[in-house]
Amino acid sequence: MKISEALNSSYKLLNIKSKTHKLDSEVLLADVLKKKNRLDLYLNLNQSLNKKEKSLFFKYIDERKSTKPVSKILNKSHFWSFELDISKKVLIPRPETEVLVDLVTKRIEKKSRIKFLDVGCGSGCISFALLDFYKNSSGIAIDISKQAVLNTKINFEKKFSTKRLKIIRQDLFTFKTQTFFDLIISNPPYLKLSEYSQLDKSIKQYEPKDALVADNKSGLKFFENIILKLKNNLKLNGYLALEIGDFQFKKIGKMLELNGFKIEDTFVLINNQVRCLVAKKVKN
Repeated sequence: MKISEALNSSYKLLNIKSKTHKLDSEVLLADVLKKKNRLDLYLNLNQSLNKKEKSLFFKYIDERKSTKPVSKILNKSHFWSFELDISKKVLIPRPETEVLVDLVTKRIEKKSRIKFLDVGCGSGCISFALLDFYKNSSGIAIDISKQAVLNTKINFEKKFSTKRLKIIRQDLFTFKTQTFFDLIISNPPYLKLSEYSQLDKSIKQYEPKDALVADNKSGLKFFENIILKLKNNLKLNGYLALEIGDFQFKKIGKMLELNGFKIEDTFVLINNQVRCLVAKKVKN
């Protein structure tokens, strides 16, 4: 079977199951054949797959037919300039989270020597982007999930040879530190249970519920704790960067204002909902 034939067959198999069936097929086949990118497939359409490659490719297609995300099939995802291992039970890094980091880089100069705290590190994507951009930075990454801490450690050992990041398994609600930070950043759980029930099957089946659902009422549980408790560990004129849920900006904004923060920047989705914000601590 040639590459062209494999792609055409996979398109037909995934057409009903996935709105991105062509992209899915191409990404999976490029990985099986160890191509640099999808373009390489089209430059080699007459190349034949051996028996092992064909078997693995259509195994992947069957997994995708069952709604398993491509990133979870391959156990890797791209974020910032990295290819991250996501083999453990962690969230697949989203583009919005990359935007959150980008908002921070517009506020804090690249040459700055910063100390940061990453709350709910997951795969470690936020910490690694910060360590990469701010070469003189160091930080602490915490997560209550054993799987997330392990996944962050796996990725950290692959990407960095220094000890610039301390990775701790810790519940946010019992976390205490004497360290003062220039930046506290988090993409915490922010969904209500009712919102979670409406999510796509591919998310509910393959990504950790605890990393998505905050509470049964407002979804604000983690933000309240981060703002009220961790503000004391943030230096004056330091930054708090948060990824938030739909219809939460007004309440979080008020919370920030009452606790000595001034919102400096936001990222708004096409539905006019604020997804990311950066606030500056202007009062102790």
